[in-house]
Amino acid sequence: MIKSKIAIIGTLALSLTTTAFANGFTYKPPSTTEIAIHGQKVAGTHKERFTKNFEVQRLSESVYWVSVANYNVTVLVGNKSVLLIDVPHGTGQKLLQAISSITDKPLTALVYSHAHADHIGDSGIIQRALGDNKLDVYGTAEVRDALKSHKVSLPLPVNKIIDDGFVFEGQYIKTFTDLNGHTQDNTAFLIEDNGRKIIHAIDLVHPDQLEFRSFSNVEDAIAYKNDINTLMNLDWDVMVTGHSNIGYKADVKFVQDYIADVQSAIHQGLGKASFAQHFKGESPFSWYAGYTNEVIDFALAKMAEKYRKGREEEFDIVARSHVRVVFWAMFARAL
Repeated sequence: MIKSKIAIIGTLALSLTTTAFANGFTYKPPSTTEIAIHGQKVAGTHKERFTKNFEVQRLSESVYWVSVANYNVTVLVGNKSVLLIDVPHGTGQKLLQAISSITDKPLTALVYSHAHADHIGDSGIIQRALGDNKLDVYGTAEVRDALKSHKVSLPLPVNKIIDDGFVFEGQYIKTFTDLNGHTQDNTAFLIEDNGRKIIHAIDLVHPDQLEFRSFSNVEDAIAYKNDINTLMNLDWDVMVTGHSNIGYKADVKFVQDYIADVQSAIHQGLGKASFAQHFKGESPFSWYAGYTNEVIDFALAKMAEKYRKGREEEFDIVARSHVRVVFWAMFARAL
């Protein structure tokens, strides 16, 4: 269903003032005023998303998707001020410009999804730009502790600890702390605004593309698979992802099916490979390269049959890493 999406998106740059349709999605130029309907995404190529100053798409009455250099954040405009979820490294000044294109209300609060500096590293830049107006910085205890234990000094420290949820100027924001395949501290946020449910879930799904290397360098591939299943089962309408485009359940389903196909291909490869045939040397690791490569090569070839056509360069860059990280997670657990 989604095989041809990348090719179709690539043509959108030729008609950015028109509406395009692909695989059940609608692609339109971003708007700070028009609320995106269900299934509506932002027109443009991945390359354009890297090079534009910023893009803003309104998702509900008070919530906005903002993209800078292919990093996506959530902006919530409150009664008096603005809350920003994530502050990716290298985006701070442009994020302030993007917020100014939405509202003249001041930015007073930041929220961290997880302790990776590429997603929260410019909080200090924003604080310096705001001068003496000290920001509230929200994060879970896990995020706070990860910043400390990993000695991540670039972001501002967390000064407001959140648990199951918190309130910003009357708006309740629910938190989910069990999506821990990418990192142990990864946190998702759900905002229900005038009947629309927006989830901010980072580095789990990248709409309109295959996933990044090793599924965004997951710390636990099986937990990541469970995260995708959890995302499918949660009640939400539209998703702000860490990168690429606006996300919907169909994007999550694509990743869910892709992971299932990886596991199926690995199982088939394990059934065909002979562990004993690869003990050919005196090294205790003599089996390692031969056996694992036989299984991974077989699984990769099976995946190519379904997923490579139309996205050859993309597949050849990342697909082996997907198979490898899932293989070792399955191997360690005898799955």
